[in-house]
Amino acid sequence: MAAVVAQHSFGNETSHCRATLIGNEPNSRVTLRSGPGTNYKSLGYGLVGDRVLVLTVTAPEVDYEKDNQGKGWYRVGFPRSGAQGWIREDFLRVQCAPIND
Repeated sequence: MAAVVAQHSFGNETSHCRATLIGNEPNSRVTLRSGPGTNYKSLGYGLVGDRVLVLTVTAPEVDYEKDNQGKGWYRVGFPRSGAQGWIREDFLRVQCAPIND
């Protein structure tokens, strides 16, 4: 029997992972970037507590890359605004739906 993945839609993409933005200060800003690293352009920001979808090209893998300093980044989408970009993993609490057989 094939695996079934619980997925959430975001435009033409899907995700089986959601995340909440985290930080040291309530309502602090978390930068959304055009690529996986601080050298990429800032596209805007989310606030601590905002919820996002962790995007994927091929489920169940998520779009995750490490920058040249070894920091991990996830590609995310903000459901309310439609904004997409990359956020460093230490500013995200990621929760993925289980994969059912």
